[in-house]
Amino acid sequence: MNKSTGFNNQNKILIITGGCICEEFLKSLVLNEQYTIIIVADKGLLAAYNLGLEVDFILGDFDSVPANLLSEYKNSASKILRFPSKKDKTDTEIALELALEQKPGIIDLIGATGSRMDHTMANIHLLMPALEQRVNAKILDPNNKIYLKNQSFTIKKDEQYGDYISLLPFSSKIEELTLRGFKYPLDGITLRAGSSLAISNEIMDEVAYVEFKEGILVVFETRD
Repeated sequence: MNKSTGFNNQNKILIITGGCICEEFLKSLVLNEQYTIIIVADKGLLAAYNLGLEVDFILGDFDSVPANLLSEYKNSASKILRFPSKKDKTDTEIALELALEQKPGIIDLIGATGSRMDHTMANIHLLMPALEQRVNAKILDPNNKIYLKNQSFTIKKDEQYGDYISLLPFSSKIEELTLRGFKYPLDGITLRAGSSLAISNEIMDEVAYVEFKEGILVVFETRD
């Protein structure tokens, strides 16, 4: 247990939401990660059903879920939470709030990217409450691992998600950004919103260092 936050680092939560989902990727993730809780938001239920996943919570307005599919879970151990279609939060935001109530150490989001860029951008913004509560939350799809950082960190080359590392300011600027162990190093610069300077970098050493004094970064570990 993390004494400073009260969050359990062993509690790993998977959220399956309604964007683009590669079911083979999802299946592999569930088999390898051993999640303690699975939360399904609205259309994400279809992928969970197709893979025969046992889920703990099903939530949403269910406007994009066939009624017969939802009925399949009514006699299961899954807790179904229904919300009105007219509301001030997306189903993904509600799912993240529910996940944080479980005091996890890790939250992975699947189906948080796709053809709707407004939803993808909103989902990146939804990582902020987890960051503030020191929860390791990230968006995953077959090509991307996306997360926020508000302090210096390292990435091991043999553990990186893909071939490229991209950094974008989530805040208005990143103060004194230094990159070491990368193909394109930086030395104490100010990275401002609106710049593509830190896109598509590559790790050259065994460990790459991302150091900065102030600000919040969106980190993309990506592959083609």
